[in-house]
Order: sequence, then structure tokens, then C-alpha cells
Amino acid sequence: MFATLRLPLVGLLTFTLAQAALAADCAPVKSRGAELFANECGVCHAVSKGTTGMMGPNLAGVIGRKSGSVEGFNYSQAMRNKNIDWQAENIAQLITQPQAYVPGTYMPYMGMASADDRQAVVCFLKEQQN
Repeated sequence: MFATLRLPLVGLLTFTLAQAALAADCAPVKSRGAELFANECGVCHAVSKGTTGMMGPNLAGVIGRKSGSVEGFNYSQAMRNKNIDWQAENIAQLITQPQAYVPGTYMPYMGMASADDRQAVVCFLKEQQN
């Protein structure tokens, strides 16, 4: 009986520890991510649910969302065809150099050179999931 309970509990514990590690990685950069987002991304993107009319799609809940999938937003064909689920790694790649990551994207951003800054922005976006 205990053997059958062990695997789900181990999986839950592993997931919980991974979440705690992620939160710990993000803790020191939370305010930096908000500042960077406001200065670098907030000109084109919102993170408040229901906000529309920006140059870029709303990024509230972007983690796990399919590329090119915000209803009513006019994406480039390249972004619609990218067909990925946005996760920390590929968001970091995108903001490094959008035109190289998605050739043909409408995103005019030149890119964020600092890996630490990219991590801070991704951490900020993770906080915007709810």
C-alpha cells in the first residue's frame, strides 16, 4: 500500500522543490525584472489581463501559451508559424535578438544583451501568470 503512495508523493515533492528553487532563483531579481519590463518591454506590451490596444500582444499568462495565439492580435506569419509553447528558455532566446529567433517577426526590439537582465524579465513574466 505504501509503495503505491510513494511514487505520487515523490513526484509531488520533486515538483514542489523545483518550484521552490525557481522562486529562489527569481527572488533577488524581482524588482529588477519589473523595472526592465517597464523600460524595455512595457512600451509595446502589457501584463494586465484584459489590456488591449498595445503594439505587442498582452503578456499576462504568457508562460505556457502557444506563440501567436492571443485572440485578435495581428501577429506576423513567422510568429504564428513558430508554433512553440512559451517557456523561460525560449522567451530568453526571443528577447536576446527577436529577429534572429523568429525571422520575419514584426517585433522591432533590438534585443537585450545581458543574460542577467533577461533572467530578471523572465522572472517578472513568471509572476504575471495569475
